[in-house]
Amino acid sequence: MLAYLPFLISANSLGVICMLIFLASTIIFTIPMFATRGGTQVAWTGVAGFLLTVELAVMVTLVVLVSRGDIWQ
Repeated sequence: MLAYLPFLISANSLGVICMLIFLASTIIFTIPMFATRGGTQVAWTGVAGFLLTVELAVMVTLVVLVSRGDIWQ
C-alpha cells in the first residue's frame, strides 16, 4: 500500500479524490433536507451548506498545499 501512496498524492489525483468525497458528502448531507418540509427544511439547508463550505475550504487548502509542495513532497 505504501508503495502506491506517492502516486495518489499528486495535486491532480488528490483533487479527484477530494471531488469524489465532496460529491458523496453532498448526497449524505442533503438527505435530511429533502426528507423534511417547512422551517425544518430551511434549517437543514443551512446546516448542510455550512458543513459543505467548511469541507470544501479544507479540501481546497489541502490540494493547494500539496501542489506547492509544502506537504507530502
